[in-house]
Amino acid sequence: MFGRVCSSLVSCRPVLRVLQGGSRHLRHCNAAATTSLPSVCFISRSAASDFTSRCFASTSRMADKEELRKRLTPLQYTVTQEKGTERPFTGCFNKTYDKGTYVCICCEQPLFSSDTKYDSGCGWPAFNEVLDKGKIKLTPDTSGVGANLLLLITQPGRIRTEVTCSKCDAHLGHVFDDGPPPKRKRFCINSASMNFIPAAGDEGDANKS
Repeated sequence: MFGRVCSSLVSCRPVLRVLQGGSRHLRHCNAAATTSLPSVCFISRSAASDFTSRCFASTSRMADKEELRKRLTPLQYTVTQEKGTERPFTGCFNKTYDKGTYVCICCEQPLFSSDTKYDSGCGWPAFNEVLDKGKIKLTPDTSGVGANLLLLITQPGRIRTEVTCSKCDAHLGHVFDDGPPPKRKRFCINSASMNFIPAAGDEGDANKS
C-alpha cells in the first residue's frame, strides 16, 4: 500500500501527505528537518510515482532548455522559448518562394508547405494553411491587453491567437482571419522559428522574390 521516497528526491522539497496512524498531515520533506521528521517518508505508491515523474520531467525540461540555448541563435531562442517576435521585414524567409517545406527550428516537425505561402505585406512569412492541423496548437493570447479587463471587453479584437508547435511547444507566431480566400487565414510566422527544406530538385536561390 505504501512506498518509500528515495532520499535523493528529498532535495525537491515538495509538500507530501504523510500518512501516520491513519491520519493525514501536510509536512515538508526537508533533509535539514531531521528533528521533526523521520528519515523516510511513507506515502502511497501512486503519489510516489507521480512525484518522481514530475521531478524527472522538470529536470528533463531544464536540460532541454539548456540544449536549445546552445544550439539556437539568441533570436531563435527568444522567439521560440520566450514568445518573442523578430522585427518585421528582417526574417530570412520573408521573401522566400522556393518549393519546399518549412519545419520547426527546434524539433524539425514539418509545419507549412511553400504552396500555401504568399506575400501578405505584413513583414513576416505568411501562409494560408498549415500542413496538418495536428502539427500546431492554437491558444488565445491576451498579452495585448494584459490585466486590463475593460480592454478585454471593449476591444476583443486585441486578443490574438498564438500558434505553437504541437510537438515541442515552440512559439511560432499568430494566426489572423484576414487572409486570402477561400481559407481567409493568415498564419503570420517568425522566420526565426522555422527552417526550410527545399523540395527535391529545387535548390534555387532561397532569397529570390
